Amino acid sequence: MVLCEITLFEMEISKKIKLLFWRTDFYGAQILGGVNTMHNGMVEGFHKLGCEISFVNGGEPYLPEYVKNIHIPFNKIFMNLPEVLCLPYNRKAINVVKKLIRNDKPDFIFQHHHDFNWGGAIIKKELGIPFFLHCDGVQIWVKKNWGKLYFDKLLRIAEEIQWDAADAIFVPSSVVKRMMIDYGVDPIKVVVNPNGTDPDKFRPDIDGKRIIQKYKLENKFVCGFSGTFGQWHGVDVLAEAAKAIISKIPNAILFFIGDGMMRAKVEEIIQKSNVGNNCIITGFVNHYEIPEYLAACNVLLSPTVQNDDNSEFFGSPTKLFEYMAMGKPIVATSVGQLGEVIQDSENGILCEQKQPEALAEAVQKIYSDENLAIKISEGARKSAIEKYDWKVNVTRIINKYQQLSH
Repeated sequence: MVLCEITLFEMEISKKIKLLFWRTDFYGAQILGGVNTMHNGMVEGFHKLGCEISFVNGGEPYLPEYVKNIHIPFNKIFMNLPEVLCLPYNRKAINVVKKLIRNDKPDFIFQHHHDFNWGGAIIKKELGIPFFLHCDGVQIWVKKNWGKLYFDKLLRIAEEIQWDAADAIFVPSSVVKRMMIDYGVDPIKVVVNPNGTDPDKFRPDIDGKRIIQKYKLENKFVCGFSGTFGQWHGVDVLAEAAKAIISKIPNAILFFIGDGMMRAKVEEIIQKSNVGNNCIITGFVNHYEIPEYLAACNVLLSPTVQNDDNSEFFGSPTKLFEYMAMGKPIVATSVGQLGEVIQDSENGILCEQKQPEALAEAVQKIYSDENLAIKISEGARKSAIEKYDWKVNVTRIINKYQQLSH
């Protein structure tokens, strides 16, 4: 029975689905950022669709009370020497998960893949439980291009074992799917499943007055960015665009919501451009507060850039979908998935990457055309609800499970 074209909202589920969500990376206290936002969003999506979730992990993330949280601790030295020490930790984690599966009898495993882990494949072979894999990228490519890799053959073998065993592989973008196919993965097995948002938490009626008062944003045109200031976020390009934006919109404020490794560079650019009075960097903000911060903005910006090595950006930025759910006008670069999600002048404005003047012109376009701003705001909210709700994301996963069980 083929269920690919049927959404879970149209399906009658005869029993509560139980799943084991397995996060395998050595992340310790790193409980903030995009990955954690994604996991919490997916967990809440599963819960809203009536699923029961056990979450197995090596850290101690913030999770809702309805989630059964199984912490498998690891020595903190693993974070510095993961290639050397992953083998004993894998063995330990596999034994814990096998015991959990025998006791709780989940319907399937959903494992967020990380390097040097083949636990899902081993457990599927021994226990016969359906096994789904989430891959943010091809780990051997990531380690070779962006990190250090000492045991490349072992990593390749581990990754191929997981790919071969998985009943389906979920990836966040079409770029990742193409990468996986290039590495020999069966294209039928790979499902593009973009990240998402919770439109009940991110919505147009949220009041941003507290934030406006806190940062003295009254009577300002607030150009907001939220994120962890990563290399690919384009925050340096936004800082370079500040002078042009202010020259076009004198009451503009560049509102950097977040912090991270690029902050020093952003501050340096702001200082050299002499626009410090029109720029605010908030520092890290708890994710539950982000909707209130976005509500204080007049336009939201995602100036994403290609990767440093000029390879194609393959991410799926959760902030883009949060922006959309807020029902705010958006300016984004036409990079990777952003160029697929944003339809120019329908649910956002697209511009070229690494072009500060083009970014400024797009912001001015929204500032000067109220009808356009309203149109794309409404289009963004509509897209978020219909296509990028976390419930839509997890529906694809449950549909795959339903296919296997029929």
